[in-house]
Amino acid sequence: MNVQLVNSLVEVILTLPPEDQKLFHEILSQSYSSQKKSKPLTKEERLLLWKEWIDKAPKSQANLPNEALRRDNIYDDRGQ
Repeated sequence: MNVQLVNSLVEVILTLPPEDQKLFHEILSQSYSSQKKSKPLTKEERLLLWKEWIDKAPKSQANLPNEALRRDNIYDDRGQ
């Protein structure tokens, strides 16, 4: 496995504008879909797909101030 090459590719992809990243992911997904139809995936291929799926998840949590979570800021109690 060529980890250095994969890391370089990831860096390049992350520098693309969001629209191009989306297009890249769509094309890559289509490629994997066509491969699935032709042969079962190996353990390594499944692991790679799983890692890619994980990488798509948001990297950070929402940083809401405590005031945003207070009941009086969530619900409009003016009508009562």
